[in-house]
Amino acid sequence: FFREIAADDGKLSREEIKPGTVLHVGDKVVAEYRIWNQENRSFVKLDAFREAAFRPVDQLSGYYGWWLVTFNGRFDMAPQGYRNVKSDVTEYYFDVYPEEKTTVKEEFFVTQEGEFSAPAVTIESLYAPHYRANSTPFALYPSPVR
Repeated sequence: FFREIAADDGKLSREEIKPGTVLHVGDKVVAEYRIWNQENRSFVKLDAFREAAFRPVDQLSGYYGWWLVTFNGRFDMAPQGYRNVKSDVTEYYFDVYPEEKTTVKEEFFVTQEGEFSAPAVTIESLYAPHYRANSTPFALYPSPVR
């Protein structure tokens, strides 16, 4: 998770969010789900749960993917699929999930300050559920609102 920061010259930069980072109402947060897959998988679902105070920048469900994601000179591919936005989770469905490194990216606005946590992001093959992985749960513990 990264906070997007605009410099005086208008250029955008990112600051990694760590426990103790204070987020303010209106901050833009970028989540990157970096996935490494040994081989192509069919019918894959990614569940990206989110904190209660995060609202997606793009709140509409629909087509997703087949573009390159860049950050610090690193290129990753975003696979093609369907994005289903719900109040607490964004679900991604892929007919075919490619092998090697991919990145699924999502942007949020912070709607309130406070203490946040969310369940782990999970990805699994729906036809072969033994191919499943998850991240560590993500938690933000900013200073309480004063």
